Amino acid sequence: MNAHFQFSRFSMSQEVCDMHKVQKLVAGGNLICPMCASEYVNADRSKHQSETNRAVFEKHIAGAMLPDRHAHSSFSNYKTTTQGQANALSQCANFAKRIAEKQNSNFIMVGSTGTGKTHLACATAKNLLKNGLKARYITSEEIAQRIMNAWDKDTKDQSEEAVIYEFAQYDLLIVDEYGLHDREKRTELVHKVLTKRYDCKKPTMLISNFTLKKLRDDLGDRLWSRFQHDGLTVVECNWADARVGGAHV
Repeated sequence: MNAHFQFSRFSMSQEVCDMHKVQKLVAGGNLICPMCASEYVNADRSKHQSETNRAVFEKHIAGAMLPDRHAHSSFSNYKTTTQGQANALSQCANFAKRIAEKQNSNFIMVGSTGTGKTHLACATAKNLLKNGLKARYITSEEIAQRIMNAWDKDTKDQSEEAVIYEFAQYDLLIVDEYGLHDREKRTELVHKVLTKRYDCKKPTMLISNFTLKKLRDDLGDRLWSRFQHDGLTVVECNWADARVGGAHV
């Protein structure tokens, strides 16, 4: 938006601005080109908006709780030496684009350790954060523990319902290490969060070392069906562990 000035109270001079070829105005004994003045104010306004956007981004990325190890993980530095890795990268990038365009869908990434699943998940989160959306990274164990903490009367500052509602508000929730939580006591708690996000029409990225079949069995027919309702992308990471031998993912 161009800045608007009230120049009617100024008188016109005979001097012409070299850049804009318009007559300068006399204001307080000074000669001012109205177009130069507008550009100056708009540039200052643009700078202020950039600083505001940066501050918002920094706040959102802090709230995303991305692991320190993946502070610099991005789509551009994910190494692809196999067709499977290239496909995983492409699928994650496309998923981020869909979420940024408000297309609700879910994403599942399964495979053994060291295949770059968390790297790609954090890169997806950063892509959304740069687009002004809110993303949150958390493990399934941490989700269950947060809910269980709400049961503690001595430290209770949120109810179970409030914790679940909080997790349902992010534009994207990344649930990593699904299946490493206590199988007997905590699976139901994690499922409550996944179900709530489905009810709120919010996309979820679920990451697990399980096989796809084991993950599907663990989610159960009802939750698996809900995951597919608005569209589901599944990526199976079946290549070698890149951490072995000092490689990084």
